[in-house]
Amino acid sequence: MIDWTLMKSPETRATEALAEAKAQARTEITARISAARATMITTLPGQQMIYMAKEAEAARYIADPAPDPATYPLLAAEIGITAPDAWQLAQIWLGMADLWRQAAAQLEALRLGTAAAVEAADTVGEVDAAMERLL
Repeated sequence: MIDWTLMKSPETRATEALAEAKAQARTEITARISAARATMITTLPGQQMIYMAKEAEAARYIADPAPDPATYPLLAAEIGITAPDAWQLAQIWLGMADLWRQAAAQLEALRLGTAAAVEAADTVGEVDAAMERLL
């Protein structure tokens, strides 16, 4: 005897295939954006916090009319390594932060736009077309 309850309609198979394609696409989006970010940042644990602290310290230093180096420990620690003085080092840090923000904005738009297109897809072909944004 055949158990007809195990049979899947073409619509059910298409729905399942679409769900699987979307799940794979979400995983792929995360992997590709992560790889792109990793080419621009240091993936060392805690480094993001250090970069954020450096940017904040650099901004405070630049805005301070009479900066005391003792109140800027990250700058003081790196003077003579990356730049000869605190002013130049602060400018470098602020410039790098600005470059990162520009790149991050582009990657975030790509990530969010691709994810939205994948979620809006009604067919596996539309999922594939949405993923072409990442190529």
